[in-house]
Amino acid sequence: MINFSHKLNYSRYVGNNSDNLGDEYKIVRCFESDRGRIINSAAIRRLQQKTQVFPLERNAVVRTRLTHSMEVQQVGRHIVKEIIDRLQQRGKLNQLGLTKWITPIESIVEMACLMHDIGNPPFGHFGEAAINQWFSARLLAESLPHNPLLSHHGLTQNLPATYYGVLAEQHGDSAYLADLKQKMRYDLCHFEGNAQAIRLVHSILRLNLTYSQIAAILKYTKPAYWSAAIPKEFDYLMKKPGYYLSEESFINTLCDKLAIKPFYRYPFTYIMEAADDISYCIADLEDAVEKKILTVRQLYHHLADAWGPIQKGDLFDLVVERPYKKLQKEGFNAIGIDQFFMYLRVNTIGQLVPHAAERFIENIEAIYHGSFNHALLEDRGAEYKLLNIFKRVGFEHVFNHESVENLELQGNRIISGLLDIYSPLLDIPVEDFIQLVESQNHKNYPIETRLYHKISAKYSAAYRQAVDELDRTQADFACLEFYYRCRLLQDYISGMTDHFAYDEYRKLTVID
Repeated sequence: MINFSHKLNYSRYVGNNSDNLGDEYKIVRCFESDRGRIINSAAIRRLQQKTQVFPLERNAVVRTRLTHSMEVQQVGRHIVKEIIDRLQQRGKLNQLGLTKWITPIESIVEMACLMHDIGNPPFGHFGEAAINQWFSARLLAESLPHNPLLSHHGLTQNLPATYYGVLAEQHGDSAYLADLKQKMRYDLCHFEGNAQAIRLVHSILRLNLTYSQIAAILKYTKPAYWSAAIPKEFDYLMKKPGYYLSEESFINTLCDKLAIKPFYRYPFTYIMEAADDISYCIADLEDAVEKKILTVRQLYHHLADAWGPIQKGDLFDLVVERPYKKLQKEGFNAIGIDQFFMYLRVNTIGQLVPHAAERFIENIEAIYHGSFNHALLEDRGAEYKLLNIFKRVGFEHVFNHESVENLELQGNRIISGLLDIYSPLLDIPVEDFIQLVESQNHKNYPIETRLYHKISAKYSAAYRQAVDELDRTQADFACLEFYYRCRLLQDYISGMTDHFAYDEYRKLTVID
């Protein structure tokens, strides 16, 4: 039975004093509190200095992650209103347990949309790749003197788990410790912006949001340490890491509170994802024209070629062809180009939002349970075709452009270089590093002490809290401490804005 009131939990991880709220507006206030915590958070402020497609861009017209997220927020709100209106017209709101929850649902989706990119590192996906390449090389380097995650000569991450366990036991590790080390290495080598978002709101910023609000940004259901084959019934839901080993206990609690089965998704996450897809596919193309990577004429011809034969009244004609013909007629001036993109965006949203809403309703049972193994807009219709050609043209003619690739290569060098600079912090024995953290100084490590001083206090606090909760008498303490130390480095580097990372790299490498 579908009852969305069972999927809305307004209690929090710390101080669950909201369980007995009876007044409807008191429940609304819980989600209004979430809005305030999110909008005033440092993670949202940083989005204004992380660019969407073009790193290190100083042109204010080109989208930052913040302006993109605000656009996604609006589209997400639009989809919710469309779903509610359609269900209301069909007399199903009360039947689905939605009547009293319309305002909270709008708020949950809007704030999930606003937060969806907060875990992204500087330079976007190239930043993710740089972090993962660096840690993959570092954690498998047998020459490191103090790497407790690789304590057995000749063992590699790629050995089968059963073989690894047997060999590890021969070298002194229990099967539990061998498995833990393998998980930690894999986890640290699979940094992902979506998983980092969960870590940010829970472990670093400690926003203590409602369970429902956090669940709405849990986009993928695979733990970062997952190395086994992905079951076919979850191949979409598990296509990327969704959370780290460090947040696994919290995710288990969250899923229990919201009755989410393993590898299933929270229902409103589908709406956030669809809003992101609709927003960025147009935005990236508009920014490319603003950056003069493409002209509007070139963009139109690329889109038309990707679509194929255009029929009068088909989706391409309604969304793209008519605004372009109007632009041709009035001349390719600046105002006309702005108007073209406005109508392109309005038409796209006008067609894809109702389609997303109808797809939600058509698949509402699977979506309610979280087992729907597709994106909302992923079907065989014209709407999905249109979305795909926008993405394809962006990939083939924008992201592969020399100027964009040069910026991404710069980003890769900056991220890798910063990790190299801070890497001495990973070379210190466990007890010495803990002493450095507790006293803020260690006479034997003057360089490392100064590097540690540069790390923001909130990241250090997350490390200290995690280590303080460990039992130092257990055999796994050194592994767990080193894992959280690696997380400390990833948290700090990934939390930088594009320009801060660039300036910090230049400063620390003495480049004028």
